[in-house]
Amino acid sequence: MSANRSPAPALLWRARLRLAGLSLLVMGAILYGAGFAMARLLLQERETSLRRELQSLAGTLHDSLKPSLPLLATPSPALAAVLPGLCLVDQPCPLPNALIERHAVSAADPARFQLRIFNPRGQLLAASPGALGPGRPDPMWQERRLPSGERLLSTSIHLHRAHGSGEQDWGTLQISRSLAPLEAEARRLWWLGHGVYTLAMAGMALASWWLAGLAMAPLLEAYRRQEQFSADVAHELRTPLANLLALLEAERSGLGRSITPTQAGELPPADPKAAVPTATGLDRMLSQGRRLQQLIADLLLLASLEQPANRSHLERCNLAEISADVLEDFSEAAAAATVTLEAAIEISDATVLGVESELSRLLINLLSNALQHSPAGGTVLVGLQRRGREIHLFVQDSGPGIPAQEQGRIFERFHRLDPGRSRQQGGTGLGLAIAEAIARRHGGVISLHSAPDEGVTFALRLSAARPAAVAARST
Repeated sequence: MSANRSPAPALLWRARLRLAGLSLLVMGAILYGAGFAMARLLLQERETSLRRELQSLAGTLHDSLKPSLPLLATPSPALAAVLPGLCLVDQPCPLPNALIERHAVSAADPARFQLRIFNPRGQLLAASPGALGPGRPDPMWQERRLPSGERLLSTSIHLHRAHGSGEQDWGTLQISRSLAPLEAEARRLWWLGHGVYTLAMAGMALASWWLAGLAMAPLLEAYRRQEQFSADVAHELRTPLANLLALLEAERSGLGRSITPTQAGELPPADPKAAVPTATGLDRMLSQGRRLQQLIADLLLLASLEQPANRSHLERCNLAEISADVLEDFSEAAAAATVTLEAAIEISDATVLGVESELSRLLINLLSNALQHSPAGGTVLVGLQRRGREIHLFVQDSGPGIPAQEQGRIFERFHRLDPGRSRQQGGTGLGLAIAEAIARRHGGVISLHSAPDEGVTFALRLSAARPAAVAARST
């Protein structure tokens, strides 16, 4: 983007921002959904692996215990010998050094698994250390939560005792596995996934902005071409239009002399009224030509206001003095329209950084709009206030107001609430657009407030300039 081209309008930049935000939202939602699904699949696969491990361990323990189970399913020394390391009900638990003496006991490591043995009536016979307490020997998968908050995944299998040529139902073996490692893995996945997602979103935000710029490039180029075309046409029309107006004025002056009797006593033409239509036509041509000339000047001004402001050309301007000068210039126009001009300038020093001619043009356009829409006998009020670090300038008229549905378009180019009246008074429909462009160029904001039959108030907010001494020290 070359520096000598006008910047894209704010509407196109907002469109690029919306396009980038929408693409980021869509890509972020897809990425988050895909990551969430992958995490769920990983955790489900891990849980399935734990279930297979419990099923395999339960089958192995069943096959190992079946030949050695005592005749009766009661807490007895015989049962304690078969299940070393487990705590029998109503009997003291063995010392830890008695663990891992057989394969059955190695599975009873309380750091990994918990075992419970129940008789056929569902009464607890023995359990891993720390696993004593009420339980259910249901032969199904179930999850239990301990008072400490730890979750256990449990499965149950019927124990059979070999007796002669047949087998009898001896009791139930319940084996549980802590889900703490699975929950820890889920937490790690959550933090890792969201960290990666945040980094990916940052990268996608840059990519979305870049892709949106590529998508908007044709529109920006079309706008620049249109803007350049408008400026070129305005420049090309200005010179021949000026020449045409000069010829029309010369012709109009010559026509006025031709219908006046000469000093030599010559008689005027036989029918002097025949020249009147021609003079009227020339007057209309001159009026329309001057209107077209003003329109071209306004278009050129708008094109220049679209250029980035050169900070070196900014100077300290006093809005109070500018307002006083403009009000004095408009006093005759207000008197001719029988409209009262009132000033409510509460501060004498309203210094801002800007271009004095542009700020004057802004106030002139606002005042012209207010006079145009104020009825005879109405009042136009110009006020100036200081609020904190801002200078507030407002222009209030006593006209019919602006309908709510039209307020959003009031600063558009060539937009008129009453086209016939505006054209009759010589307006081009660019006054408020120029005022809004000047305010934006100076870093200010123009807002409006209107209610039916209560007039319109246009308010300008500009940042106040720092005192001259402070500015000099900072430089």
